[in-house]
Amino acid sequence: MLEPVNIVIFAVTVFVILRAPLNTVNVTGFVLVAVHLLIGGAYWAIKVRQLRARLPRPPLIGAFGWLRRLCEAGLVAGFVILAVSVARGAVGPGSLPGILFYLLAVAEYVNYFHWQLSTQTSADITRVLRTRRLHRSHLCLDMRAHRR
Repeated sequence: MLEPVNIVIFAVTVFVILRAPLNTVNVTGFVLVAVHLLIGGAYWAIKVRQLRARLPRPPLIGAFGWLRRLCEAGLVAGFVILAVSVARGAVGPGSLPGILFYLLAVAEYVNYFHWQLSTQTSADITRVLRTRRLHRSHLCLDMRAHRR
């Protein structure tokens, strides 16, 4: 459930402590990461509810198909914004946080909707070492299992 907390940590660290400029690149990258983290936090909240209430499926799992398309559109729009900023010469060292945020948003998209990139438990690590491949993300598996 740390995803929403990470939004605040990222914002304070980058924009307050490191004093990164609030330029188009930095804000775009940050917003994309924040949206992905909110969606990830929402998924884990409904997954916990499903498990605690012993429900047959996560509540509102159908909404995540729409959210996936929203994330895809956001990443494309973010890429266009970054490309236009580069073309205009508006990207310099002060824009590095935004570029890193954008790359993190792409990684979070893959991590939530496709492949589990994070290995947080010994079981995750053991499975990756044994199979030598990434596992489908929990959200991906739930979306496949509960299609209407």
